[in-house]
Amino acid sequence: MTHPVHPDLLPAGVRAIELAPGMPGLAFSHPDFSAVFSLYGGQLLDFIPAGGQPLLYLSPQAQLQPGKAIRGGIPLCWPWFGAHPGDSSRPQHGVARTALWTVNAVVRSDDGFHLSLNGPREGELQASLTLLLAPQQLSLTLTTRNLGKTPQPLSQALHSYVAVSDIRQLRLQGLAQAPYHDKLDGRFKTWPDGDWTPPAATDAVLASAAPLQLDDAGWQRRLQLSSSGSASTVVWTPWQQGAAKLGDLPADGWQHFLCLEAANAGADARVLAAGEAHSLTQQLRVAAL
Repeated sequence: MTHPVHPDLLPAGVRAIELAPGMPGLAFSHPDFSAVFSLYGGQLLDFIPAGGQPLLYLSPQAQLQPGKAIRGGIPLCWPWFGAHPGDSSRPQHGVARTALWTVNAVVRSDDGFHLSLNGPREGELQASLTLLLAPQQLSLTLTTRNLGKTPQPLSQALHSYVAVSDIRQLRLQGLAQAPYHDKLDGRFKTWPDGDWTPPAATDAVLASAAPLQLDDAGWQRRLQLSSSGSASTVVWTPWQQGAAKLGDLPADGWQHFLCLEAANAGADARVLAAGEAHSLTQQLRVAAL
């Protein structure tokens, strides 16, 4: 296919690439980091600080083909999170993950690369995305506009697959005593006190958008995650048993990521009035332990 972004429109350090047939992308090269972005799904797949470990996990068995969601990076769950609220035939987590996004601008500045894109329209809702890729940090903002004349429901998540050395060596801080919905057993619970190390499969929608700190002893790395436009956070790991049911994840893949998602999910789902816009942002920063 012809790449939708002409190479002459890209600044130094950005290349137009094809991830697979029908799946255009952009590759970013900076003295302090490298990154890969897929226009299919509007999905950041990779971000690697120079001399460091990846911030994001991309499954080596990810299905890079139109019509399939890509396992890893930061998938965009939009404009519904989980199952469609009224039609079980609609795709899980919405339409953004399998749509081809359109580049508005790619700009290089002193603080890194700025990328803006237009995404799919679903009914009266229109999605757009902006990214900042900078040394030791990245941020994404997913904006939804109601272009119609009636209120529209919206639930969503920035489904970040945070790369880790070993999920059993992590310490997560920031969620102590937060109420949450355990989607594995359907019960409402309270998050434990203190540092949290994943003990088993977890699928939790927390009524908290507090800043998070993830310490990774194996990589001697600390990640700081913050969000805005959100009052909920999703924490997910399939663990060994859940990973075995996922055909696009290797048998040991569950050990190497923890999903920490800025979200508008559960009780934090929104209703956009006619003409209203809402932005959901997540920022990840990396530092040494």
